[in-house]
Amino acid sequence: MKLILATLGSVPCLTMKAAVYKIWFLLLALYVISAPFEGYIVVPGTGGHSIVSLLQRLIVLPLPLYVLYQTLRQEPHTPWWYLVLLTAWLLWVGLTFAIFSPHTYYYVYYTWEQIAGYLLVLSLWTLSRHRTWVKVTVLVTLFLYYGATLMVSFWEIRTAHHLGHSSEGGAHPKPIPTAFFYGPNHLGAALALVLPFIAFAASLVRTRWAYIISSLFTLAGLYVLYKTGSRGGELAIIIEFAALPFVLPRPYKRLALVALAAVLVVFTSLMLYMQALPQTAHLPFALTKVRHIADLFAYHPHRVTAHQGPGSLAIRLALLHSGLQALSHHPWGLGPRGAERYYLYYVHHKSPYNTYGVIDAHNMWLEIAIDFGWLGLSLYVVFYAALLQGLYRLRHASDAFQRYVAWSGFIALTGFIIGSVSPSSVMIGFNIMWIVYGTALVAIRQGTEDGAINKKRHRQDTAPF
Repeated sequence: MKLILATLGSVPCLTMKAAVYKIWFLLLALYVISAPFEGYIVVPGTGGHSIVSLLQRLIVLPLPLYVLYQTLRQEPHTPWWYLVLLTAWLLWVGLTFAIFSPHTYYYVYYTWEQIAGYLLVLSLWTLSRHRTWVKVTVLVTLFLYYGATLMVSFWEIRTAHHLGHSSEGGAHPKPIPTAFFYGPNHLGAALALVLPFIAFAASLVRTRWAYIISSLFTLAGLYVLYKTGSRGGELAIIIEFAALPFVLPRPYKRLALVALAAVLVVFTSLMLYMQALPQTAHLPFALTKVRHIADLFAYHPHRVTAHQGPGSLAIRLALLHSGLQALSHHPWGLGPRGAERYYLYYVHHKSPYNTYGVIDAHNMWLEIAIDFGWLGLSLYVVFYAALLQGLYRLRHASDAFQRYVAWSGFIALTGFIIGSVSPSSVMIGFNIMWIVYGTALVAIRQGTEDGAINKKRHRQDTAPF
């Protein structure tokens, strides 16, 4: 009788605990799903705050403590070292802010954006313990964001009315899509990052209609990417085709190599054709940007093209040379947004490298190096390389979702090595990047734990009686 009463008495507690966990996971899922739309889903009566910013403030303290508690009580096979690398990087970001940065709102906001990205990774890491929750969260996030991006982009292409301020707009806007960003290069990089997840989505369902819909959505995204004129995004797609044979299973490797060969033939033919055109030829915006890629293959450091002043490559090389000089003088970094302060200073003072008034690094890796020095760059590169290695090892996973994330994530992050040098900055307001990082960690964590469980079962099955 006492046992029955004790059991009945514990039911409300268990129910309350389960309800608290569900609310907690729902908040984390909502944070991830709404994160790509930061600044656009504004909550009335909150002084302009979005759902994302409110949720960030709600979870900024409890989430890291919860993850720390869960990590300490996990079994040894949990791949916690990924979080250690990312946490060390974030702590260094905070330290450089405290030591080197002006403590104005702009620099605080930049630092806060790194914390926000870290919270996205922790949210997905936490949700990965419950596979249905995290699978639904990831798929809803990617497809909701991708679908909304396509709708807004096609509307912008048709009307030239931009949701955000396009850097290519000006007084007489052109039909160049920017979607939920403030420049077409950011949209191009985001599309190149998400497209592999859309292209391989049919592998989760494996029906004829799934393959048809996935193909149509992929082609629509490629068209929007072309309309952005983002050369970084377009080059990232080519790199992604080159990554296909490394992760696809043996039956599909030959098809992947054929697809890569076809892309290279088309790309080479297009470049040769663009080089053969006279400099005065009038082209649509998207083709003009493609022509800029062709100019890279006939590059001369002092060449001034007829269509874009000193040329994008000359500017970027000047930014690179000047940035490396900053890194040599400040090996510990200049703090958050230090690259912009450095370039802005030399706009008004004599500089050995003329950056033509550009004050953004236009290169994620260079920006991290200038802002956070060799230590910050090393931590970030090791974390990024570890993600690629972990995804590559999962390419033959028996679990369909892990295999889907391994293929898509490895290809996307390989392309993003180049795609990340296109926008002015992806370290602020580019939440989709952090979501991809977190999604990769979901698959790596689940795959590592499954591998440990399978080894344990194998030892038990083969143990002598």
